[in-house]
Amino acid sequence: MIHAFSVANYLSVREEIVLDLRIPGTAPDLTCFRKSQARPGVRLPAVVVLMGPNGSGKTTVLSALAKMFQIASADLGDQKPIGSVLPFMSSECVGRPSRFCVDLEADWLAPGETPTAFRYVLEVERVGCEADGHRLEDLAINDVSVRREALFHFPKGRPRRLMERCESAERIYAGPEFGLRGRDDRLRAVRPDASVISTLDALNVPLAGLIAERFRCYLHSTNLDVRGNLGTDQLVTMLDMYPGLMDRMRNDIQCSDLGIRDVEIKEGVAGKTFWFDHAGVDAPIPIGFESRGTNRLLHLLPQINLALDQAGVAVFDEIDADLHVDIVEELMHWFRSRERNPLGAQLLLTSHNVGLLDNMEKEELYIVEKSRCGATRIHGAQEVEGLRRDARLYSKYRAGVIGGVPNIG
Repeated sequence: MIHAFSVANYLSVREEIVLDLRIPGTAPDLTCFRKSQARPGVRLPAVVVLMGPNGSGKTTVLSALAKMFQIASADLGDQKPIGSVLPFMSSECVGRPSRFCVDLEADWLAPGETPTAFRYVLEVERVGCEADGHRLEDLAINDVSVRREALFHFPKGRPRRLMERCESAERIYAGPEFGLRGRDDRLRAVRPDASVISTLDALNVPLAGLIAERFRCYLHSTNLDVRGNLGTDQLVTMLDMYPGLMDRMRNDIQCSDLGIRDVEIKEGVAGKTFWFDHAGVDAPIPIGFESRGTNRLLHLLPQINLALDQAGVAVFDEIDADLHVDIVEELMHWFRSRERNPLGAQLLLTSHNVGLLDNMEKEELYIVEKSRCGATRIHGAQEVEGLRRDARLYSKYRAGVIGGVPNIG
């Protein structure tokens, strides 16, 4: 589970913003909160919702998290992840590095055992950016490199360095957990424009492989455009990789009120595609004739179930697009439920549907806004002074007490 995430100088984020998910000790012990396995006394929400006006930076916050995972686990031949990291477009910020940091728990050092706490830090910079006259098309041709990368472990609450790289790839420290010598040729193979984790993964270093594979699994459970939109072809490939997901998806759709009795993958003229058996209809219906809501649900269910099966992190932008609010509520309930989510997977999402608010705890809600200078900022509803637990979040939000209410005109 993710404990905290921070990002600075990335797209609409100027100064560092922090998404701290740790629940205050004064909050009651609710079933929707999960106890951290890595840090005694720490509780975390299974569902995190970002709300705020259009253009406030909600997507940017989640995109930053997914972008960091993507860079750390990218194939060495893929230059797109790091090349698409753009700074806040002001004279003061364009030459500064973009910084990402995540605190999370994982079983990387002892697979299958109780997770422990880790921190991963990544800084990306563009070489040769001018302070004045910068344009997006100019930034696109600048050399991009990893300025700093570090991995820390917290075995007894204090940080212990496992890996650190400074000044591009000129100096890299890798602890004994990586099984490398100080002058191992594999460390020398790290390029300025690639992460240490992804490089060592490609060179068959076991610990790096575990970390990269976990980050890649997170990216299977997102609709953000970091791996390309999940189209029908990608969905079929995903279901081939994880065969059990097809049965789970079929069962979930059959249990819904869509009137669909079965879903099958069949070979067609344009390749494999989905066909639906509807009640009262004598011929199967191809996916192209299904509603946008059915298409949306078809793509979401395997991604969500994969996160639930692997104690992963599912990250969805505008999850409520084309879906009824009650369906979104049900998907959120799966993550809160101890039966459906026994391993402690997390769901991070953005939404404009204020109808979700009255079934949420204030520790699950984060408000994203923009300052007058156009920079994204974020605060948790739990930080709002005087916001009682028994108060309706919907009415407080509409009244402007929590913040994040859009204005137009």
